[in-house]
Formats: sequence, structure tokens, C-alpha cells
Amino acid sequence: MITRLILPVGQGAFYVEKFQNGKNIVYDCGSIGNEKKIEELIEKCFERNKVIEAIFISHLDKDHMSGVEALLTKCEVKRICFPLITKEMKQTLKIKIMIEEAIGNSYSKFIREFIEDPEAAIKKIKEDMEIELIEILPNDEENIVEKNNKKIDNEEIKNKKIKRIKKKSGEDIAKEIEGLEHSCNKNKWELIPYNFKQEIRIIEFEKKLEKEFGKKISLKEVEEIWIKNEDNSRKKIKKAYKSLKGGINNNSMTLFSGVREVGAQTQYDSSYVKVGCLYTGDYEAKEEDKWETLEQAYKEYWEWIGMIQVPHHGSSKNCNNNLISKNAVYFLSAGEKNSHKHPSPEVVENIMFKYNNSLYVVTENKGLKIVLDNNMEIYYTFYLSKKL
Repeated sequence: MITRLILPVGQGAFYVEKFQNGKNIVYDCGSIGNEKKIEELIEKCFERNKVIEAIFISHLDKDHMSGVEALLTKCEVKRICFPLITKEMKQTLKIKIMIEEAIGNSYSKFIREFIEDPEAAIKKIKEDMEIELIEILPNDEENIVEKNNKKIDNEEIKNKKIKRIKKKSGEDIAKEIEGLEHSCNKNKWELIPYNFKQEIRIIEFEKKLEKEFGKKISLKEVEEIWIKNEDNSRKKIKKAYKSLKGGINNNSMTLFSGVREVGAQTQYDSSYVKVGCLYTGDYEAKEEDKWETLEQAYKEYWEWIGMIQVPHHGSSKNCNNNLISKNAVYFLSAGEKNSHKHPSPEVVENIMFKYNNSLYVVTENKGLKIVLDNNMEIYYTFYLSKKL
């Protein structure tokens, strides 16, 4: 039996998978404006020093990782998987945080330090913590794994407790986790992350900056202009940023969590329960080429996916009809009164009425508990008054 929890964090994401043998997996743990709620949920989900086999962070935004520090403090986390932090990503995120904080959305010290140096950020929580930091390479940069891991090996000599590892998109992280299996049929569980580059919003931001300043402005120049602290220039940058339909992210990491049961007659047996889930983070699937990239990445897995997270809190900018028309149960997380007006009414209507699929919208006031055994049982959880 597997229990999947879609926890009520409002505008954010916090998803937990609990296996019958005590293994735990987490995908994202963050929220905007509900940090205390996340801490309460962690208290109810996990006993102190409970082992979490892996935390997968889709991308390094506050609403997807603001609770990670609390998880690391309370639990024994064996590994964190996250998109490769490149020099370009650091630059983009630094700019994003500067602007976000200027408009009232503060970022924790831990998030800023993790972006700069994940190992140093972990050490500040607990000096002797034993953990693997697994950076997932973008899906089009697989050939640099061996070269980078040789460089990482030298770092491990200095600190053997915190291991820095780079893995290809599509590698099965579950191979490293003993005993992770579907209890009903003993099939081996798989955890398949893909790190996708997403430059649409950055390009859009640069175009808006060009409109405001009357010339092309690079991200490096944006940082320099911001540091000079000239009111008029900062106003132009903030105006360009606020007009974006969503933030600026370099990457988003998706995850398949489930089993492939070769030989199972899923297409003909209506009683068969597909336990696999596709977690999508803020993946931008709107454009046909982006959808095709996602479809190709998981071509061996779609048949086994029974649940799908609607990307980016149900934004119409991230959804493609091919994604939301699968024969699956859909879910999303969004704040009841969020400023982005997520989820999009069009997306909700299409999932439920155009394609006749089930959709569960999780807010700060209600979560989901999905029990996967020989059946799929779904419950709303309004009040978390006991251990889950």
C-alpha cells in the first residue's frame, strides 16, 4: 500500500509519498504566505528524525522550497534532488529575489544560501549531516556528467558526509533506495526526474526591459543597474517584472513516481489501478514543442501514470490539451485568494467537462489523501488532527 498526500499549503506545493514499509519521498515543500502551516504539516506527517529517502525540488522558487529547511531540521533526509545550478541560473535567481523582495515577497536566508552554495547551506543546519546533493542535468546536456562528477569527486575528499553528485535527466533515482517497491505486487518503484530548460519568461522579461529602457539590457546589466539604486531605473525594472505572466525561471524538474508493470493489460482491464504519478512543478507545456518534449521524455511511462499534477497551479500559460486529456486523476495546489487567479477557469473547465476527468483543487484549507492498494481511494483532509 502507498499513501500519497497532497498537502494544503495554499499557493505552493507539498507532496508526500508514504510506503507501507516506512519509506518516504517528498516532491516540493513550499508556500507563499503559509510557512507556519507548512511547519504544522511537517509535524503531523513526520515524527522527529523520521527518514526521508529523497526530496525532489522542482525549481528553486519560494513557493516550492520554503519548507525544505524545516524538513531538513526535523527529519533525516538522505538525498535532495534539484535542477543543476548553473552560473546563468544563479544570475537569474539573484535578480528575481532582489525584485521580489523589493515588492514585498521576502526569501529566507536558507533559500538564498542554497542557490549560492547548497553544501554550505546544508552545513549551517547541521554540521555533520550525511546527505547526497544530486543535481539533475538539463535533458540536453547529458554528455557532461562524467566530466562534472570527476570534479565533484575532489570535493568529496574534503567532505565525505555531504556528497555532491550530478545525474542525467531520466536516470532512476530509486535504484539507490533499498526496498522501494509496490507492496501489492513487489514491482520495483521508479523515480524518474527530468530537468527542462525554460527560457520563455526570461526572453519575455528581456523584451519588456528593452521597451522600458529603449535598448537591450542583459540580466547582468539589470543586476548592476539595481545595485546603483537609482529610483527611476528600479521602477522600470519592477514594471517590466510585474507585467510578466509568472516569474522568471531557468528550469523546472518533473518527476515520474510509480511502477511499470510490463504485461499488465491496462488498456483492457478497467479494474487495473495505475499507481504512477507525474509531478510537473511549473513546467511550461502550453506550446506544442514543449508538450512534445515532455511527452517524449516519458514515452515509456504514460501508460502507467494514473495521477498528474496540473502544472504551475493550473495556469493556462502552462497547460496543453494533450497533457490534460489523459485518462488520469488530476490535482493542483493554489491559494484561495492568490493574486495570479490560479487556477485558470478554462483549464478547470477543460479537464472536468471537455475531457471528463477528475480534478482535485487543493488549497490552504483542504488537502488530499490517496490510498493506493488494489484500488485508488481518495479522501479530502480538512483537519489534520492526527499523524497521517
